[in-house]
Amino acid sequence: MSHTALPILLFGPETLNIAETTRMIEVARACTGSFECHFYGYGGEYEHLIAEAGFPCHTLEPRLTPERTEELMRADRLEWGGRFFTHDELVSRVNAELALFERLQPAAIVIGFTLSTYYSARAAKLPLVAVTPIALTRAFFDLRMGIWPDALSVPPFTWLPQRTLDRAFNGWGRRSRMLLGRLNRVADTVGTPRWSRMVEFLDADEMLVANTPEIVGEPELPAPYRYVGPVFARLDGEVPAEILEMPRDLPVVYFAMGSSANAKVLRRALLALAELPYRVIAPVRRHLGNDVPTLPDRVLVTDWLPAHKVNPLADVAFIHGGEGTVQTAALSGTPFLGVGLQPEQEMNVEFYARQGCAIRLRKRELSVARIGSALDALLTEPGYRANAERVAGLLGEWDGPGNVARFLRERYGGGPA
Repeated sequence: MSHTALPILLFGPETLNIAETTRMIEVARACTGSFECHFYGYGGEYEHLIAEAGFPCHTLEPRLTPERTEELMRADRLEWGGRFFTHDELVSRVNAELALFERLQPAAIVIGFTLSTYYSARAAKLPLVAVTPIALTRAFFDLRMGIWPDALSVPPFTWLPQRTLDRAFNGWGRRSRMLLGRLNRVADTVGTPRWSRMVEFLDADEMLVANTPEIVGEPELPAPYRYVGPVFARLDGEVPAEILEMPRDLPVVYFAMGSSANAKVLRRALLALAELPYRVIAPVRRHLGNDVPTLPDRVLVTDWLPAHKVNPLADVAFIHGGEGTVQTAALSGTPFLGVGLQPEQEMNVEFYARQGCAIRLRKRELSVARIGSALDALLTEPGYRANAERVAGLLGEWDGPGNVARFLRERYGGGPA
């Protein structure tokens, strides 16, 4: 056990996901001085960001390989080739986490969505706090917020009224036991209670929703849910000169698909943008690898960029539906075109489409004509820009990381702010 005067707060992001990793870093920074912040992970691609931010990180086994990471990402996007965590992987993770908990004796554990920690925190009888989107949670379905998933928007379902489909999806979400048989077998192995519904499995002891009541459209959430405001990455680094000096003879589009991108969808969208009369900033090199297509000079492909600094330089954004990516655009006052890669991301975009500052397209709709029409509307119809600026003002009133840190101090006895 640590002999520090401050209680230990243990963060467990899935380090295969840059958004989740960096969100946890933002919260840990806000907790500095109140807790001794430690992290754990499984060697994912973005684990190095934790050490670079100055926090100790405990790398556990079994470590993620690039191949296993891709399978898990495909499973998250509900794509062919996806492979969920196996029974043995989850049990090994739980045991590794329990050993770490025993050694560090944390006051609480903070996650985004780390599947194994739903077991290990419960087994160790430690408080589990999730900093989470509202989409696909128990509160989300109980309040009937869901919209019919794009993946199922095909005949014969499309012959039914939208309200009927949405009602069916919300009913399914409240009752679903999908994957629960496999998950409960792990519970039996590690000695934790079983769950009766999938939405119960996803409930931590405290659910800190990284959004606001104005955007979600619900003034109050049921316990243990509470709004804390946007929590997203502010990556270090400066904006490259080639972006700052980019000619403004054409509208500028910021095109980003996060770490969870489907490479085929990304490439199709990028090639469509190359045919349209825009200048494009595209921090997507990591997904293209050595197979960067031939593009006109006005399409600039880069490595990761500090999105919160680049978004305000663009006239419009074209992004996936990761909550952090969506919130970065919204807080910049930038209207955006969003394409969700899975149901949670679809809903993240839909919240802002309802606010009149975004347009949502399905993955199958990413043609040159549809993309061009949507971007032209965002650029030329003044309501989108006005609504984007209004939404930026709403979100700017919230200090998400600070609110999380304040809650953690009050609940788990951290030192002074």
